[in-house]
Amino acid sequence: MNVNSDKRTSYNNNGYFTDRGSCAESPLLLGKVIFPIPANLPAVWKPVEQELHTVFMRLGAVLRPVGRSILKELMQRSFDNEFLLPPGLTLFSGRPFPKGRDQYLPAVTMELLYLAARNHNIAGRIKGKEQQSFVLAGDLLYSHLIDLLVKSPHIFLLENISLLITAMNEGFSSEEGCRLKGAKPGKKEAGEFIRKQYGVFYGESCFLGSLFAGANEKEQSLMREFGAAFGMAYGLRRKGYDLPSADDFLDKGLAALSLLPDSQGREDLKSFVLGIIAGNG
Repeated sequence: MNVNSDKRTSYNNNGYFTDRGSCAESPLLLGKVIFPIPANLPAVWKPVEQELHTVFMRLGAVLRPVGRSILKELMQRSFDNEFLLPPGLTLFSGRPFPKGRDQYLPAVTMELLYLAARNHNIAGRIKGKEQQSFVLAGDLLYSHLIDLLVKSPHIFLLENISLLITAMNEGFSSEEGCRLKGAKPGKKEAGEFIRKQYGVFYGESCFLGSLFAGANEKEQSLMREFGAAFGMAYGLRRKGYDLPSADDFLDKGLAALSLLPDSQGREDLKSFVLGIIAGNG
């Protein structure tokens, strides 16, 4: 797949990253106002740190004022630094391909999807008035995501993301069904939870990051394979399921990554995922 294959309009990210209504804060400051990005990120983030701030500035500009207000409040109370990983991995996934295309659209897309799913998942674990706030925040973020993709020059993203949402929700729903029954999932079942919740998500992050950086189809396939394996390794560590070692999946992903041409960008990506898995991110 090639991002230039859609002939409907020229490639221009800035056209749809615009301020969405009146807001007291400058759009340039929205990312810092809404999202609690640590002032001193660990060293593994350094190659994309400035780009990461730009992603959240653009995401803040995409949100409508109500969305900004709700998300600002919820982000301060209920999120750890995992929210940095989807756009960060997307940005890192473009670094092995030095063709200079703007990667902010896929990075913002993956972050919106992550935040929407995360808010819905939090709502499932709490009770009372706060529960509805998280449900509505998730719904609102999904609507922003659809609006962003419909207005982008790359309408194929809408199909990709709809398939991804379906797979992720299947994983979340199946896992929740097990929990409500008080049943312990078998290894195969738990593996499917992880694959759908983490593997396909981070596989798509790496695929889109490489696609928008100009990777060819073989390279895109390798990046999806790498991202899916990383997602499995990360999900296993995150969830703590008793399955084959996370290291086995990580080794599989790094083997796929090694098939790309040697470059500093490839080494940066490798260092980044190793740091994340080791808990240094």
